[in-house]
Amino acid sequence: MKWQKFNDLSDQLRVYNNQALNYYRENIQEKGEAVDFETVVKPFADEVKNTADQWLPLAKEWVLEEKPPYFYLKQLEDTHENLLISSVLAFQLDTKEKRFREMIQSIDYILSGIKNSLAEQ
Repeated sequence: MKWQKFNDLSDQLRVYNNQALNYYRENIQEKGEAVDFETVVKPFADEVKNTADQWLPLAKEWVLEEKPPYFYLKQLEDTHENLLISSVLAFQLDTKEKRFREMIQSIDYILSGIKNSLAEQ
């Protein structure tokens, strides 16, 4: 499959997206505790950024070559940015729950749609 790496990176980003939601639930909602930036937040955010930075050029190439319905470059750029933001917001005590959940849902919607679109090809 031509888009295997793109598919794999999309899957990994979905895992990170779910991990961010779980971190938020466990540390912020349930415990109300901040976590150590250097040992927890930075490594997670760096992993997400590394994967997202590999994913974005492939995502753009996919949209330009395959022209999938309902996917646009701006959407993918926004998803990339939201992934980077959510990977840090998941650990902040002052994160607004509604906004954070909507961001997580938006990311998941795009990544799930990509997965489904790739499966149809």
